[in-house]
Amino acid sequence: MNEEISLPPSQAEARAALAEVSRVIDQTRLALAHGPAAPILILWGAIWVIADCTTQFDPIAMQWMWVPLDIIGIGGSWWLSARHRTKVKRPGHWRFGAAWGILFFYAYLWIFMLKQNPWPRTNEEWVAFEPTYRGLSAYAHTIPMFAYVVMGLWFGRFFIILGALVTALIVIGLCFIPNYFYLWLAITGGGSLIISGIFIRTFWKSTTPSVN
Repeated sequence: MNEEISLPPSQAEARAALAEVSRVIDQTRLALAHGPAAPILILWGAIWVIADCTTQFDPIAMQWMWVPLDIIGIGGSWWLSARHRTKVKRPGHWRFGAAWGILFFYAYLWIFMLKQNPWPRTNEEWVAFEPTYRGLSAYAHTIPMFAYVVMGLWFGRFFIILGALVTALIVIGLCFIPNYFYLWLAITGGGSLIISGIFIRTFWKSTTPSVN
């Protein structure tokens, strides 16, 4: 039988393939820098800061605050996406937002399926429920950190380091700073979203990967 023997790529072909991968990554970075990704991250970071600080000082208020905060976040994300859609035309750019939406949908779906305690309605109920909610909050705040680490495999070490560092800080806060844990989350969780939005807008303006 005559079988074709596949030869390994030459050095020139390998360099060309790597250059094409680098070009695609640079174009994606540029699209994200000029698109709605950065302001959306900053918006949700601010929302998380407000939510975590409120939980620290008035946890019962979070029963009604999450709804308007989510409405602001979803509405603001839609408005920012629509505003940038006319400026930056990139095929498939919507997939990044869809990926984040799917990730959080499943994350909160799993919380819903695993949740056994009803939401507390009095301060006494909150005292009993708070350790469980603290763990759920840590879980929710590490979801974007997981996404950051995965993104960093393609887009550079910054997101790997940021995701791993913030995850470690959240675990430290959960174990050793229970009395001020939600303020800790406001700084680490919400703060990391704001920092990443500023980073994307600041360092990904050029197609040249100056930061890796």
